[in-house]
Amino acid sequence: MHIVKLLCVVFSCLCAVAWASSPRQPCHSPPLTSGTMKVVSTGGHDLASGEFSYDSKANKFRFVEDTAHVNKTSYMDVLIHFEEGVLYEIDSKNESCKKETLQFRKHLMEIPPDATHESEIYMGSPYITEQGLRVRMWNGNLPELHAHYSMSTASCGCLPVSGSYYGEKKDLLFSFFGVETEVDDLQVFVPPAYCEGVTFEEAPDDHSFFDLFHD
Repeated sequence: MHIVKLLCVVFSCLCAVAWASSPRQPCHSPPLTSGTMKVVSTGGHDLASGEFSYDSKANKFRFVEDTAHVNKTSYMDVLIHFEEGVLYEIDSKNESCKKETLQFRKHLMEIPPDATHESEIYMGSPYITEQGLRVRMWNGNLPELHAHYSMSTASCGCLPVSGSYYGEKKDLLFSFFGVETEVDDLQVFVPPAYCEGVTFEEAPDDHSFFDLFHD
């Protein structure tokens, strides 16, 4: 146990040294991540909570809302291929699919390359083993949406911790829990067979990832 703790301390120190000696460029998400994502409005309303999967190399994202989260008549199951600009809204119960174009392709699973490093802070205690988390804070603007954002990532590994989005139409707060650097089933990034042949539905030019979450 002492050896494990020592290795953790050494790794943490090496990470801090490497970060201190490098330019403050946005970090990159691991190739694969998965976990729980919760979205609330700044007014405190729960908007969505469920399991996410993200493939940073292919820039594909899947989010399946937890049906036990709140009393809703419908639940979100979306697959987004950001590189292709395609958003699938999936209804596995009825085996139906809605397909839309996604012109605006930035999102909070990846730090935009023009993001600004704001600070590096400790959440919890930096002095007690396993009682703290060092995070990096990033922020930037999304002029196409007349919005700005902030994000926090783990200092070592660039795992998502939290994020916020402030726009003309809505303000959103994102939290990430139980994040792992793997995805159990890569088929989550493949549209179901019943999505084949579905025609694109028209969407506004500013249609974005953030429009998924609303009261």
